[in-house]
Amino acid sequence: MRGRSYSYSPSPPRGYGRRPRSPIPRDRYGYGPREPAASLLVRNLHRDCRPEDLRGPFGHFGPLKDIYLPRDYYTGEPRGFGFVQFIYPDDAADAKHYLDGEVLLGREMQVLFAEKSRKKPSEMRAREQIRLVG
Repeated sequence: MRGRSYSYSPSPPRGYGRRPRSPIPRDRYGYGPREPAASLLVRNLHRDCRPEDLRGPFGHFGPLKDIYLPRDYYTGEPRGFGFVQFIYPDDAADAKHYLDGEVLLGREMQVLFAEKSRKKPSEMRAREQIRLVG
């Protein structure tokens, strides 16, 4: 014996309650999926070089995501190189082409595509300890 009556309920229309799909991300020109940000390795930097010194020349080629100038973990001294990360890979390629060999603060920069992503400080400490032990 049932206490309640069960009546037929129609199922909701297709797509009801679903969130609409987001559009496919496009690059700044409206074409295809966006590529990941591209990072450049800049070598032979002067020890007094600051991120602002790199922002000027590299910023002419497009919007920058990050500028990182590593320092020695123990001494705090600059290591003589840095990374400039662009939002758009095409801008990074243009900057590499035009700025490789240019002089900044009296030193000729070497600009290359960075092969790996930026390491965390803990990874750098572990790497330094291995070098000291080995």
